[in-house]
Amino acid sequence: MTEEDRLDRSLANGPEDVDQKTFRSFRNKENNWLIDRQAQRTQNFTGIVGVNTQDRAVQELQGRIADRTKEHLGPADRAIITARQVLLQAVRALEAGQDPPGTDASYYRARSAVKIVPAKAPWRESMAAEMYPQDG
Repeated sequence: MTEEDRLDRSLANGPEDVDQKTFRSFRNKENNWLIDRQAQRTQNFTGIVGVNTQDRAVQELQGRIADRTKEHLGPADRAIITARQVLLQAVRALEAGQDPPGTDASYYRARSAVKIVPAKAPWRESMAAEMYPQDG
């Protein structure tokens, strides 16, 4: 098994996890993401195999949009405050007929990466090839 295959399996993105024609996850809302209650008790608090499947479950179960007009956020909520400010800036740009941030072609090559690097290794340098792949 290649490193890429192992990564796909650990993230639940391989052919045994996702239909390769439709990209629909075999673990989904209709089958409760095949939650393994024993694994939930002993290995992983979600009981759902793979980080990507866990993310899909969260996205599909968000529910209604909550009324936040009376919400009082504090210093510990800084990430939420910043995310909402960025979203509002994007909305305002669209309303003004402008492109919102993050949509120009320079963002097309941005990549996330997953890799275990040695403890003392400079992580940015160690992951540069995965985060910034060369045009090919």
